[in-house]
Amino acid sequence: MNYAVNGIRSEEVAKKIFLHLNRFLDFFLINYGHDRISACLKRDVIGWQRHLCEQGLAASTVNNHLASFSAFTSWVCTQEPNMFPLGDPAKGIGELALPPLEPRVLTDDQVRSLKNICDRLERFHQLKGRRRSETAVRSNARPWRDRAIVFVLLSTGLRREELVRLNLEQVSPNTPVELRVARRARIMNVKGKGKTERIVFLSADARLALADYIEKERHLDEGPANAAVFLSARGIPARKKDGRLSKTSINQILNQIGRWHDAEIRDAERHISPLRPHDLRHTFAFQLARATGADAYELERRLGHRSGRYIQRYTNPPEDVSAGYVEEF
Repeated sequence: MNYAVNGIRSEEVAKKIFLHLNRFLDFFLINYGHDRISACLKRDVIGWQRHLCEQGLAASTVNNHLASFSAFTSWVCTQEPNMFPLGDPAKGIGELALPPLEPRVLTDDQVRSLKNICDRLERFHQLKGRRRSETAVRSNARPWRDRAIVFVLLSTGLRREELVRLNLEQVSPNTPVELRVARRARIMNVKGKGKTERIVFLSADARLALADYIEKERHLDEGPANAAVFLSARGIPARKKDGRLSKTSINQILNQIGRWHDAEIRDAERHISPLRPHDLRHTFAFQLARATGADAYELERRLGHRSGRYIQRYTNPPEDVSAGYVEEF
């Protein structure tokens, strides 16, 4: 680990590789009762690959595990060629086939009804009961924050990890008054994968939603050490010291909004549940590709992707959109 991973990879990547290698070690220990990895054979690696699939991991995730282990065994064989009795046990094991790269993109109608739900989130968070005020909202509910999260994701295509790491100082301008009158607002120094940085812009809807959240709710949860844009409610027991929302919280917020949306929409074809952060990223990317004529350079700049495979994923329309094109012929 020290020579092959630490000091060469980023801390995040090193942790993932360490996780993958430890999962193989756990698998090996359960099957053989010892940790003498030098006894590992090709059939053991194939068995581990099958075991990961049975655990419900996606094909891409299983391939990442295998890549980490293969890099490790290749390094071992370079340092000590006779360590494994029958050579590199990971050599010659093929990757799992990946499903077609088709993004899940919300249609214009779905985006419009999603925004409509977000504009009324306070009603969904109101306390029930005769003695309650009609405008009273549950103490830990943050409808203005949740609305701003959806609008910012739709406007910028940020990844979930990028959203939770976002600090208020990165937003320019970042006061309610300035956001409401600004013709343009940006989020600077967004740190993506592979140590990349980029600038993204906020739409008019996102600027107003963010201004509403900062003015009406953020101060309720703010403290000296709370630099994050989106903060957890103070009353939540699992709140982090810096108040920053967790990635799981983002998933739960969007999932709940998706369920509320579908409960109001009778047309099943317009349903959006389960609503996930990447659905909004895909929607932004597809809209950007449509607006720029699928300009690969602009997509790379705004999405923080360097892989042509993923850029193609965003420029190709989903099947239901392609079917609509054919109907016009």
